[in-house]
Amino acid sequence: MQLQSRTRQVPAVRTMQVSMQTVRMTVTTHGVVRPKTESDLTPEVEGRVVYLAPMMVSGGFFAKGDILVKIDRVSYELAYEQSQAHLATVRSELEIAEKSYQRRQELVVRESISQSQYDDAQNRVTVARASLREAVARVALAERDLERTRLTAPYDGRVRTERIAEGQFVRRGESIATLYSVDFAEVRLPIDDEDLAFLPLSLAEAVGERRAMLKVILRAKFAGAEHSWEGRVVRTEGEMDSKTRMFNVVAEVEAPYQQAGDRPPLTAGLFVEAEIFGHEFENVVVVPRSALQAENQLYIVSADQRLVFRDADILRVTSDSAFIGGGVEDGETVCLSALHGNVLEGQLVRPQTASVVSATL
Repeated sequence: MQLQSRTRQVPAVRTMQVSMQTVRMTVTTHGVVRPKTESDLTPEVEGRVVYLAPMMVSGGFFAKGDILVKIDRVSYELAYEQSQAHLATVRSELEIAEKSYQRRQELVVRESISQSQYDDAQNRVTVARASLREAVARVALAERDLERTRLTAPYDGRVRTERIAEGQFVRRGESIATLYSVDFAEVRLPIDDEDLAFLPLSLAEAVGERRAMLKVILRAKFAGAEHSWEGRVVRTEGEMDSKTRMFNVVAEVEAPYQQAGDRPPLTAGLFVEAEIFGHEFENVVVVPRSALQAENQLYIVSADQRLVFRDADILRVTSDSAFIGGGVEDGETVCLSALHGNVLEGQLVRPQTASVVSATL
């Protein structure tokens, strides 16, 4: 009877044998996918729309150089022909003025004409040359306006919204569609100040060559299944958000609309979870968070099944794990159970082995 009472007084505790690991810290955050480049499609000439490309609808894809919209060219072709005709006239006038000036030069040497007549011939050449420059500029302007009657895609992209129909009259500077590129997608990711310690980022300089270290895995649910995309951190915004008190980094994914197997495209507007891979630490012990006792101590279970109190050098604590950089040796047994009441160092316990915790490498 006394033996059974004594056994009940010895608490049973969950334990695990720890081992040193090399751990790459990760930071988890969330953000919304957005295009890297977004712009308004705006005509630089006015006129009636005579052609609208089939892809000029919301969600339509296009390639760089595709003709998206054509504006009636008739008036601009006439303006171009008029400028060419004017240029030919001005060139003829310049040729006549230069020949007249050459004759005046010969006559003034023989003192057959007055100085004022010579100056007048010289002035006509100067005016004719200025008129030529103006005529050339008019031709260039007319040619450019003629080219601008065709609105071409500035990059490989997609139509977000369109506000135009065939036969519609459009004005110079009026936005008729919103486009965005599909070469890269970006995600703005807020990072807590404490988590910045585990990322090789500097708010005072660009990411530069270190971007290769900052791998990012984006995850999202689509059509009932979870999918992932790999990207990289390309820059920080360099200042703290005054409302959220967070720092923002920008992750970039190349070719977001390129499908691989059953994985859907990383479409703009998708809400994603991001896991950013940061610094690597050696000789780290990873234990469940429950292993942290009062005052951030660890309870080591000795070979004779007694508790030994240790002050832990805690690198990081997450929602489910604690990363220990010192205070425990490789192969030691750690108590995972939260012991309440009067727990004494050297107290006898009954260890029960729990599953091993490993870190993401």
